[in-house]
Amino acid sequence: MSIKIGLERSIELLKLIGNPQNNFKIIHVGGTNGKGSISSFIGSMLNSCSLKIGRYNSPHFIHEYDSIRIFEKTVSKQRYDKAREIVVKANAAHNLKASQFELLTATAFLCFSMEKVDVAIVEVGLGGRLDATNVCPDSLASVFSSIGIDHQAFLGNTVEEIASEKSGIIKDNVPVIIAPQSYNSAKEILCHQAKEHHSPCYLVSTSRKHPTKPNWAINTFFGQDFEYPLPLQGGFQLDNSAVAVKTVEVVIKQLIEQKIKPFSSISSYQDNLQVINEKIRKGLSEVKWPGRLEWLVHNKCGKVLLDGAHNTDCAYALKKYIDEYFESGISTQNHHSRPIQWIFGMTHGKDLEKVLDILVSPEDSVYCVPFRQPEQMTWIHCTPPKDIKETLLQKYQSQFTETELNVNAFACLKDIREKRMKKNGTEPLVVVCGSLYLVADIYQSLLLAV
Repeated sequence: MSIKIGLERSIELLKLIGNPQNNFKIIHVGGTNGKGSISSFIGSMLNSCSLKIGRYNSPHFIHEYDSIRIFEKTVSKQRYDKAREIVVKANAAHNLKASQFELLTATAFLCFSMEKVDVAIVEVGLGGRLDATNVCPDSLASVFSSIGIDHQAFLGNTVEEIASEKSGIIKDNVPVIIAPQSYNSAKEILCHQAKEHHSPCYLVSTSRKHPTKPNWAINTFFGQDFEYPLPLQGGFQLDNSAVAVKTVEVVIKQLIEQKIKPFSSISSYQDNLQVINEKIRKGLSEVKWPGRLEWLVHNKCGKVLLDGAHNTDCAYALKKYIDEYFESGISTQNHHSRPIQWIFGMTHGKDLEKVLDILVSPEDSVYCVPFRQPEQMTWIHCTPPKDIKETLLQKYQSQFTETELNVNAFACLKDIREKRMKKNGTEPLVVVCGSLYLVADIYQSLLLAV
């Protein structure tokens, strides 16, 4: 089954199962990089405010149902199976031929309706204008992460074309929150569409102020400096968290105005700001987002850096993080040294050569690996490891120290752990990257919970 873009099947399918998307408010999150992190920040903050929150992210990590969360926990398999059965039967009975993503999206909306969530944070799957998620009538905010080049076959070859497609989630009179953008043209297109829809537009900028604690950040919240914990790694999470904090501010104002529980008894956010601040801080401190600059420590593989970096923007962010890791001296504390040992696998069709060019140095070692076929995503194929190796050898030729083909990523980790010998009290940094599906393989091999 291939990717299908368009709203007709989704609209008809949702109608057949009772239009569950009409039973809750949504926060719609689009963009290219950072959608998942922003969604996770927002979900955790609102969850701490005693709202019943649903969250739908794509792609799923290991199993389809882990893309659907209630109270920031994966929906129960029992609830998922019940909703899925209703959706699949409706699709088959009327021969709609909905795609797997359309079926999953309808299942997520039905789960949210069955669970009676107050607000659902919904991540766009692909693009925006014609995405299966773009069918919900009661939106509290349209949120945009950084926009870059990705999925050109479906969205266009330029940033302007891609931004235009993604701007399609903007609704009349619904606030728009925009992350700092690498491309000014993307920002201009989003702002123009917000104006066309008479929607308040918030351009988020990251505060230059220094927090009083390590791994904390400062941004404006309800017009005041707000200092908060930032558990996710990477400088780009300053931008993502700032977008999430602004979104939560915009949403809470609406919930107070609309007298939505638990804000129905609050007449003014100013009167309750201290309480709200503490709840938001608690939510931020509990944020988790697996596979994004995540340090995994396990007795079967040692200490490893996992990152789903799959396009050039993500690769630059990963490279910056690693460079800062070594420059800051933290690597010395962890007994890590260069050269780096990469375990690398990538989805077919991505810009393999450019990503490798950004990340890999001639003295590094690279283990070229496949990943398992993602559940219910038959259109996803991994790049053959031999193609990754050939790309590396064409670029570096005899300069390259080591390029190995291995059966899978976990076998590489075990192999590296067995071979790894400390020199001068240090050992090479091991990084698993190139695809979130590859990171998911590590989770499955180690039986880690999502």
